[in-house]
Amino acid sequence: MSVGGTGGAVGAALRRKTGLKLVQIQNPRMAARHFDLIVANVHDGISGPNIVSVRTALHGVTGEKLEGARQHWQGRLRVQGKALLSVLIGGANGRYSFGVKEAEELASCLIGIVKTAPVAIALTPSRRTDPEALRVLEERLYSHPVWIWDGQGENPYHGLLACADAIAVTTDSVSMVSEAVATKAPVLIIDLPGRSRRISAFIETLAKEDRVRPSRGNGLPGL
Repeated sequence: MSVGGTGGAVGAALRRKTGLKLVQIQNPRMAARHFDLIVANVHDGISGPNIVSVRTALHGVTGEKLEGARQHWQGRLRVQGKALLSVLIGGANGRYSFGVKEAEELASCLIGIVKTAPVAIALTPSRRTDPEALRVLEERLYSHPVWIWDGQGENPYHGLLACADAIAVTTDSVSMVSEAVATKAPVLIIDLPGRSRRISAFIETLAKEDRVRPSRGNGLPGL
């Protein structure tokens, strides 16, 4: 099995040399004849007899895993009488940016939500989240009904997916969006500065199926 453009080139070379069957994950950006099977995203826009198109990235989030996480985390994440908004934050990836300015804007948006609706928020950063941006979120949201994972102890990520009444996720991560839409919760996209034709097409595919609600400018779509 090979993954991505570079992995596909290496895998295709080994296939020619060894005659082994080769399954390629993601668009290999080379002729499909070099592979026995290609599993690519719909937004890659490729087709053929040996190509299977999927709308999201491959991931390990299953109904069974979510149910286990729900039982494990709901007592810690849910607040009685309030809906739970889980917020998944990525970071700069060469196409999008998430720094102090974006953290300030997001914090203001989340404060507005908890002040006007019976909503509690659980937020987790990722490895790519700028520490200064995270610091801003922690400082701005400290006095509000917002729980932010500090990176210590057990990772609550699957709990946030499983327990959420709605999930908000930054637009930079195809993986996080894909995992979010594997749940039954509405998924709200947090716009970030930047541009990616591939990620924009991915979001648009899910929006056309009414599986995500993209934001238009600052803030979040309506809950």
